[in-house]
Amino acid sequence: MHPVETILQTTMREVKNIIDVNTIVGNPIYGEGGAVLIPVSKVSLGFFAGGGDFPTQTVQRKGQPDSDADRYPFLGASVVGVSITPKAFLYMQGGKATLLQADCDNTLDRLVQLIPTAMNEIREAIEDMRRQKGEEEA
Repeated sequence: MHPVETILQTTMREVKNIIDVNTIVGNPIYGEGGAVLIPVSKVSLGFFAGGGDFPTQTVQRKGQPDSDADRYPFLGASVVGVSITPKAFLYMQGGKATLLQADCDNTLDRLVQLIPTAMNEIREAIEDMRRQKGEEEA
């Protein structure tokens, strides 16, 4: 096996140890009243590996080396950059799930995100008023 293959295999094995499914969709966080919060993240990965066979100073001074390995030893490296950015939180309580985004660019984005929640609250308020009105008539 060529040394570059060894570098690549070792690097990828370590990357797999860092990034698993729990990195993207985190472990649930349990709160009071049965509330559950699940973090959701974005994972970005940059990877570089390379190397080559280079003559040593010893070979250049002494002349002929004993073997090809002595003549051209391998020099290589690999670099991995990982970025984990929280994107949202899935909030569940009482049979309802709400997606809370972690990154809002401006007020308009936040308002658009709140529309489904506001609509649910208005619907529940109307249903409560109807129930109360029905109980008063009975």
